[in-house]
This record gives sequence, C-alpha cells and structure tokens, in this order.
Amino acid sequence: MGGGGDEMRQLRERRGENQTQFADWLNGQLGRSYTKARISRWESGAERIPQQLVDFLTRHKADERPRSATYLAVANQKGGVGKTATAVNLAYALTEGGARVLLIDCDSQSNATVHVGIGNAAIVALEQQRKTLYYVLRSEEPLTSVIMPTAESGLDLAPAGLSLADADVELAADSTGGLILREKLDEVRHSYDFVVMDCAPNLGLVTANALSAAELVVVPVQTEALALLGVKRLVDTIGRIRRRVNPALRIAGIIPTMYNDRLTQDRATLQELHESYAGQVPVFDPIPRATVYGKAAAAGMITLAGDPKAPGAETFREVARQIRAYAQNRETTHVA
Repeated sequence: MGGGGDEMRQLRERRGENQTQFADWLNGQLGRSYTKARISRWESGAERIPQQLVDFLTRHKADERPRSATYLAVANQKGGVGKTATAVNLAYALTEGGARVLLIDCDSQSNATVHVGIGNAAIVALEQQRKTLYYVLRSEEPLTSVIMPTAESGLDLAPAGLSLADADVELAADSTGGLILREKLDEVRHSYDFVVMDCAPNLGLVTANALSAAELVVVPVQTEALALLGVKRLVDTIGRIRRRVNPALRIAGIIPTMYNDRLTQDRATLQELHESYAGQVPVFDPIPRATVYGKAAAAGMITLAGDPKAPGAETFREVARQIRAYAQNRETTHVA
C-alpha cells in the first residue's frame, strides 16, 4: 500500500493520539489486538498494512469531517450535588450523536476517572507515569500525552490523581496560572467535537482554568435548603471570569439534581430555582434521586451506558441536544 503508512500517521495525528492510543482505538473498532509496535512498523513502511485495515481506514477517511470542539465545564463549588454524574452522563449523551468527546477530570478526587472504569490502582500507576492532568498543567507535557480511551466508543479521558490537589497553590505563583489549560486545549480542538471538564467542588485555580477555557457552563444544583446561595456565588465568579479573561463564557443551564418530588423542601427549592434563574438561563427538568447512579459509579460505569432509560436520562439528552444546537449555530455563524 504505497503511501499507506503516511496516511495512517496523518489520521492518527488528526485524532490527536499517540501510537498506543491509536492502536487501542483500532482494536475497539475492529476487534483486533494491534500493538504500538505494529502501528510504528506500518507508519514507517517496514511492514505492509493488512487489506482489512486499509479498507477500514479508507472508509473512515471518507467519513471524516473537520472538527472544532465546543468546551464545556460542569461546575458547582459545593460537593455532593451529583456534579460528576452529570459530567460523565452528559459526556456520554454527547457521543450518542456520533461525536468524539473528551472528558477532562479537573478534580483531584478523581471521581470522573473512577466513574469511567479506571480503578484506584490504575490511577496510582498513571500518576507514577506522569500521565495525569497535573503534569499537563505543571510541565511542558502536551494534553495529548495523558489522553486515554474509555470503554465507550467516541469517549476519551484525561485522568486526574491526587497530585492535582497541589496545582491550586503552585499555579498561584504563575502569572498566567489561570490560563494554562486553555492553551493546552488548542492541541486537541480539531480532534474532538466536545470537551467536557468536570470541575472540583471549589473555586480554586484548576477550576478557574476550566472556566477560562470553557464556552459553556452547566451547573448541577441539589434541590436542598440554601442551594441557591452556592449558585449565586458561582454565577458571580463566572461573571468575573467573563469580564476579565473569557468574554465568550456563558451558562448553558442549571440541572436540578437528587430531586424527590415527595419532599416539600425539594419542591420549594426547585420552584425557587425557576423563579430566580429561569428568565436568565435554562433550568432543566430535575434528575430524580435514584440508586442507579450510585451503583453505576461504584461499578466504574456510566449510568446511561448501562441503563439508557435511567431516571433523568432524557434531561441529559435534552442538555446534549441544546449543546449540539449551540455548536452548530456557532459553526454556521463562524462560516457566515
């Protein structure tokens, strides 16, 4: 296959993947067990590419289209509001339209990383190999150096580990510490359709990095007493970031979470959310409190992947539809 190695390398680079990641993607698509070494030999021309793979790459090339990722942050400085469940299920819902999605774990607790099937021992190994987000933010390592595939087609992960807890303090000593992630994301903008950043439950500099890079923010809010105080603080922070560094940033919507319509407090908080914000930003239908989310997280699975009709699934799909509409409108406006 004359020139086939060059075409394979170009496809891999357009996907923003190293040879190991590219091999993992091919194996998932074709049910094979190709290795990094095989990819290297094919790209260099040292070994002939199998015809089955040639045919697949030809078909894939015909299906390729230019990508320009929409950056989305999922944020609330209060913990325990279903933020990570929102991030991972929304990321999965975005892949259902055939999009390529990168999920970035911006929380040192590694909840999103665990949620998509990376166990604690594997996270420790990734930290030792300098393959987590901390090393991207604190060194010259590119974001592509830590990206790994997940078990779900179209969904990749940039994992986090405990080291990320040190980043808030260390970034404060850097005059551009709040903008590093935005710069690093430039490397993958044309490799993905959407980038979903699961922020830590605080407003530190790692969260500021995500908000400085994002175009859209989704705010999960547990329907409990005093929930709106936390929302107001986050909205004020988003306003400051918009004024100072990221004028394109806007709130895509508020997702009420862990809702029990039998509880008076939950109903009152939901009503208060609508009264306070519905005229400014979308307030989506609530995600019910359901054990399926906790069980999926404990099993290292994405709830919607295992149970497409889980309670609240349609809310995630509606949010995904609105984000796709935003992205399509942005591209149309840009072209115009």
